[in-house]
Amino acid sequence: MKIERAVLSFSPNAIRKPVTYLLVSNYKLRLNILRAKVMPGEEGRLLLELSGDEDKIREGLTYLASLDVRIDRVQSFYSVDCTKCTESKKCFQVCPADAIDLNPGSERPVDIIEDNCILCEKCREVCPSGVFTFTF
Repeated sequence: MKIERAVLSFSPNAIRKPVTYLLVSNYKLRLNILRAKVMPGEEGRLLLELSGDEDKIREGLTYLASLDVRIDRVQSFYSVDCTKCTESKKCFQVCPADAIDLNPGSERPVDIIEDNCILCEKCREVCPSGVFTFTF
């Protein structure tokens, strides 16, 4: 069984389509919605963790693309400016997903582990130096 994370972006018209239901019923995938942002008349986004057969995940994502749903990697929605890092470690302490990688004294003293990140932005909220930027 493979696990893959993706951010699905829906146009205002596509929000009304039952895409998560279709992924479950047509492709036998298990879904975990890690974060969602859906507002009437605006683009909607889901951070989704898909579990299932690798071929079925690929088929399901291809199907979503045919419905005009954009599929992006989690990394597309954050940036880390290591030049600002003061190594306070506050980001590491608040991260509920163990997605902060600390390397004190190195060229990249802090980074985000993409496979763990749930785009909660807690690291951004506590960072005194503005190291993290999110666009979810």
